[in-house]
Amino acid sequence: KLDKYAASIIDRCFENDRDFAINILARPAAAFYNVYPLKLALQANCRAFLASKCVQKHLDNEWFGNINYKREHINIRVLNF
Repeated sequence: KLDKYAASIIDRCFENDRDFAINILARPAAAFYNVYPLKLALQANCRAFLASKCVQKHLDNEWFGNINYKREHINIRVLNF
């Protein structure tokens, strides 16, 4: 139950200010002895929190960075010398 509550809170933060919400995930939480929220959620098996929009966006940024992974086609030109 706490898992779903945490997911709704982080998603509400994400709807209001995406950067702020993602920064919450990326920094250690002082209130929880400087444990990273994602690490804590993973250890506690908080699936709803890990599946939240905010966490998924953060993970997309970590995996793909500035790459537009939703782009359907990428044109690559090969030059012959």
